[in-house]
Amino acid sequence: MIYLDQAATSWPKPPQVVEAVTECLKNGVANPGRGGYAMAIETGRQVLAVREKAAAFFGLSNPSHVIFTASCTEAINVVMWGALWEGDHVIISSLEHNAVARTVETLRKRGLQVSIVACDHRQGVEYDDIIEAIRPNTKMLIWTHASNVFGTLFDLQALGSLAKEFGLSFMVDAAATAGIYPINMEEMHIDYLACSGHKSLYGPQGIGMLLIGNDYPLLEPWSSGGTGSYSEDLEMPEVLPDRLEAGTLNIPGIIGLGAGIDFVTQVTPDKMRQQSLKLINHLHKQLLEIEHITVYGPPPEMPRSPVLAFNVGFTDSNWTALQLTRRWDIATRSGLHCAPLAHRSADTSSVGAVRVSVGIHNTMDEIAELLAAVRILGKEC
Repeated sequence: MIYLDQAATSWPKPPQVVEAVTECLKNGVANPGRGGYAMAIETGRQVLAVREKAAAFFGLSNPSHVIFTASCTEAINVVMWGALWEGDHVIISSLEHNAVARTVETLRKRGLQVSIVACDHRQGVEYDDIIEAIRPNTKMLIWTHASNVFGTLFDLQALGSLAKEFGLSFMVDAAATAGIYPINMEEMHIDYLACSGHKSLYGPQGIGMLLIGNDYPLLEPWSSGGTGSYSEDLEMPEVLPDRLEAGTLNIPGIIGLGAGIDFVTQVTPDKMRQQSLKLINHLHKQLLEIEHITVYGPPPEMPRSPVLAFNVGFTDSNWTALQLTRRWDIATRSGLHCAPLAHRSADTSSVGAVRVSVGIHNTMDEIAELLAAVRILGKEC
């Protein structure tokens, strides 16, 4: 199989990640903070080490502000349910994943006010449009770092500076970029950074992170339960990370994530990004030369993330992706990619799009095989 669905989850996982998870399960894993015996203490030490790695990787000075979640989606929900109330106003982009879009819609029904700023899937956003959307009750700017459908990449430094200028909290959905694009929370004025652990950080599925800036307002916990600390109190602790980590942590996932961060650091994000973009930009240029192919997203000369969306004629994207996997064993993603707002902005809601996403393990030969298959489909449509 040619695996070109890295934006869904990276694969294959690095051997050191597989080994770290396996060793964790084989050699003993306990719940940190729940016991004074050696295994529990050692597990706690390992979890703290991953917090420290993540904080250093993303330019956050306080490792206790690294909150482990089940996913990037959960991280986003932790912030939105914990910081936003009836009468508050938030601003989001028209390229958001449903992790943001569905959550704001749910909260909108409970009194949250929402403005969706129109973005062009090729060019991005006009910052004046964001400024025009700001109201006296605007509390938070919530923005994706890159569209998971089109690869449209946004300037976090500019967005963070804008949010700071107008006194807004700034939350970034970095599911599509964490690991391959430089993100420094303090320099970019990011208050909340939501990350997926299993994509470009190369950890296992089922683990994500919320990183909270140093000057954060106290979030209301979106779930409550045991933390192994302050057990005499019936309310959740006010200290981080305990306040936002109720229940048993996914220890194998955390350990695997730590190994993934080590892998990315060793290879270097710059090398991973450059190699992936070389493949995507080559694919983009070649697809433009094939008859009946429509390509979406930024042109090759513009900044982007290593994903690309296209369609063959007026064919439904699900049919195209099915042909690719059945006839050539090429794995891509089709449909709406959990991002209906993005597809509305590109007028692709009726047919969706075929998404190709690459990572460090993909090759130019694989892209050549995909192009050969698309040329055949283009002639058949």
